[in-house]
Amino acid sequence: MVAMKESDIRPAGLLAEYLRLSAGDAATFFADRSQLSPRVCPGCDSADVDPAFEKNGFPIVTCCDCGSLYVSPAPTAAALASFYGDSPSATYWAKTFFPAVAEARRGRIFRPRAERVCELLEGASSRVMDVGAGAAVFLEELHRLVPDAALRAVEPGQTLAAACRAKGFETFEGDAENACTDPDWRGWADLVASFEVIEHVPDPAAYLTALAALVRPGGTLLVTGLCGDGFDIQVLGNRSNAVSPPHHLNFLSHKGVAALVARCGLELLDFSTPGQLDVDIVCNALAQDRDAVADPALSRRLAVASEEDKRHMQEQLVAERRSSHMWLIVLRPGAGGD
Repeated sequence: MVAMKESDIRPAGLLAEYLRLSAGDAATFFADRSQLSPRVCPGCDSADVDPAFEKNGFPIVTCCDCGSLYVSPAPTAAALASFYGDSPSATYWAKTFFPAVAEARRGRIFRPRAERVCELLEGASSRVMDVGAGAAVFLEELHRLVPDAALRAVEPGQTLAAACRAKGFETFEGDAENACTDPDWRGWADLVASFEVIEHVPDPAAYLTALAALVRPGGTLLVTGLCGDGFDIQVLGNRSNAVSPPHHLNFLSHKGVAALVARCGLELLDFSTPGQLDVDIVCNALAQDRDAVADPALSRRLAVASEEDKRHMQEQLVAERRSSHMWLIVLRPGAGGD
């Protein structure tokens, strides 16, 4: 397969408009600073931080103990609910951006995810729940591979939840914290998947705890998201498009992830960063702004790198777990009934 490029899943024009709307929404929706609340580290719970930089009017800090990056003060849960329900950037993502790239992402992202989940399942009778299911493209791909598996969706957006139901998937319209209070959903799954959600939530510990409540004791969580140790985030800093509050609030380090999982009473079975785009993202940033990379030696290296050189650089980042796209495989301890 040809190596994936950023433009394959985030076309430049669509991305630029989404980022423009996000910056405008940050100013419009969060001008009232009472909607923001100081936070301790979402990974290790430390209050010891150093200022890192500012983005879209939000301070980004670095945890002195685990190295995670995060927004603080950050929007409250109530403020975020209003923002996602009514903001131009969230609407643009759901109605314009994602529909335009859905089929490209099906082959590049959702199908490989489904194949990886198949490797984690114990058998065709497994129960799988996708939390933050969107339009259920992942569940469609998983159903194609494992037609006998029982599949459910948890999706807070009314329009997207309706799309999940229309595709035949039993759907809980709400978030993980709501779903885990329903006895028909709590402890139901053998595997709960949550893709690219953890960077959005104001309290990752509460979110991870809710995900764990949806899986049976002895079951598995698969959580993916943005890693603060990642190459493009570390190199680009406030120029990184991934650092885009109020949408993205948490950029956990590997150490921060380990601390978070332990604080939630869970077991981290595997941490990997199988990202494919870090080098391409940094090269794209340099093409737009030659000052995007502060390290002149790295800037010169990337400027003359061949496609083969870039591929080797990306492979090395994956091997060293330094990509900004992380996968966590987490065990809920115990066995038997809930």
